[in-house]
Amino acid sequence: MGFLTDHKKTIMAGFILLAIILGAAVGTGGNMPGLYDFSRYFHVLAGIVWIGLLYYFNFVQVPSLGGVTPETKADIFKDGSIVRRALFWFRMGAHATLLFGLILYYGLIKNELDHAGGIDIMIGATFAIIMWFNVTFIIWPNQKKVIGVVEADADTKAAAGKKALMASRINTLLSIPMLFLMFASTHFPIFAPLAE
Repeated sequence: MGFLTDHKKTIMAGFILLAIILGAAVGTGGNMPGLYDFSRYFHVLAGIVWIGLLYYFNFVQVPSLGGVTPETKADIFKDGSIVRRALFWFRMGAHATLLFGLILYYGLIKNELDHAGGIDIMIGATFAIIMWFNVTFIIWPNQKKVIGVVEADADTKAAAGKKALMASRINTLLSIPMLFLMFASTHFPIFAPLAE
């Protein structure tokens, strides 16, 4: 069980287990998922990473750092820290979610989906794109100043922190209806389908 002592080996073992399950399913006459199915899977997986870290930042990290001294923050934000790792996976989750979402949208346009889609998925996707924009163009550029990737004085760091926090809070707000609408679009559509 040595693979459980290293997170990378654990992740690889998870994908190997998935491959074994898929092989067994195909071996018993089941269907092998196609490119579209894998795109949906990776869209959801990346979304879990992204939104999970969004909630970690908003519900755990930010409230916990409220009374921390600037010296302690400097240590928490240094290279290789948990904060920098979390921010890296936060950005990668956002980018991968968008990438696989665009592949799914392309499938929607090409009518490879079971349905033509509805207003619910379009609203959810719009919220997700706004959230991705916030991560890429507001949160990360400002967080680079806060954590010291980009040099900034104390006042600039404080202002950047507020901008990043507001964009993060907007993303938290949008994530609640976005997640509902994304799941609703496939499992319990709440709007009528768009015209075919």
